[in-house]
Amino acid sequence: MKYLNRILFFLFFLVILSGFNSYAQTLPVACGDGEVLYGVVGDNGNSIFVWEVTGGTFIDYNDSILVTWNDVAGMHYIKVTETNIYGCVGEQLVDSVIVTIPFVDILDDVAEICQGESYTFETDASDISSYLWEDGSTGETFIATISGDYWVRVEDEYGCTSSDTAALIAHELPVVDLGPDTTLGDDVNSILFDVYNDGAIYDWFNGDISSSYTAYAQTIDQEIWVNVTNEFGCVASDTVVVRSYGEIEIPNAFTPNDDGTNDVWEIEQLFVFDNVTIDVYNRWGERVFHSSGYSVDKYWNGTNQKGKKLPMDAYYYVIDLHNDEEPIVGTVTIIR
Repeated sequence: MKYLNRILFFLFFLVILSGFNSYAQTLPVACGDGEVLYGVVGDNGNSIFVWEVTGGTFIDYNDSILVTWNDVAGMHYIKVTETNIYGCVGEQLVDSVIVTIPFVDILDDVAEICQGESYTFETDASDISSYLWEDGSTGETFIATISGDYWVRVEDEYGCTSSDTAALIAHELPVVDLGPDTTLGDDVNSILFDVYNDGAIYDWFNGDISSSYTAYAQTIDQEIWVNVTNEFGCVASDTVVVRSYGEIEIPNAFTPNDDGTNDVWEIEQLFVFDNVTIDVYNRWGERVFHSSGYSVDKYWNGTNQKGKKLPMDAYYYVIDLHNDEEPIVGTVTIIR
C-alpha cells in the first residue's frame, strides 16, 4: 500500500554558500512501498545535485527527490553530491533510512466448509501493533460462515501497514427430503423414497447404499432415515416414520363345511402385501397349500394342492410378508 502523503524530510548536509561544511544523519523510518519526499536545506537555487537511492526509485527535482521505497525491509541509503555555481564538487553525503514492512499472512488462501459451519482464519504475522479485519474486528483471528473474500490489514509501531486476503467457499448441503410421516394401508402398501444427488454417497438406516429405498407395509411402525454425503464431504440427513395399519389378525381355526359361514381361512390384512407368500403344512411336514400374493380367489378352503378335502386337524403355517420382517408362523385348525 502506498503512502501518498508526501512528507518532506530535509537533508541537513548541504554546502553553505561556497563552503563544504556538512554532516550525515539517520532519516525517519519509511514504509515499504511508500512514497516520501526528501529535500535539501540551504540551496540558493544555483547548485546541481546528483542523487542515488538504494532500495527504491525516485523522481529527481534537483534539490529534492520523491522516493518510492520498494517492498524490501531493512537499511537503505540516500546519497547526494552537490556541485555549486563555481564548479566545486562537495563530498558525497550518505544518509540512512530504515524501511519497515509489517508481515502478515492468512494461513489458508482458500478454505472450504459446508453450509451451516464456520471457519476460523488464522494469521502468521510479525512486528504487528494492530489488526483490522474487513468487518472492523481487531483480533488475530477471524471467524467466517459464508462464501466470500476476507482481508486483514495490519499496522506496525511506525504506522506502516500490510494486508492479505483469503477466500472462503461454503459448499451447499445435499438436498434430502423424505417427506412427511405417512401411513401405509389397503390402498397404498409401499412408498419409494428417492434422495438422488449427483456424485453423492448414501447411507440408509438398514445399511443400503443406493440412492432410493422402498418401504413396504409392515405390522409395526418404521423409522426410516438416510445420510447423504456429497462430493465435498457435506452431509445432510432426514428421517420419516412410516406407520403401520395394525397387527395382522390370523384366525386359528375355520370350518370349511360349505354352510356359508367361516368356510375359508381369511386373513384380511394380507391384501396390502404384494409379495406375501403363504405355505401350510400337515403334521408330517407335507405342504398342503401355497399362495403367492393374496386375493379372494387365493383363500385357503381346507383342501390340499390337488383340491382334495383335508381332514380335521391342526396345520402349521408360514406367512412371509417379504418386507424384511421375520416370517409369521403358527397353527390353524380345520374343524368339520
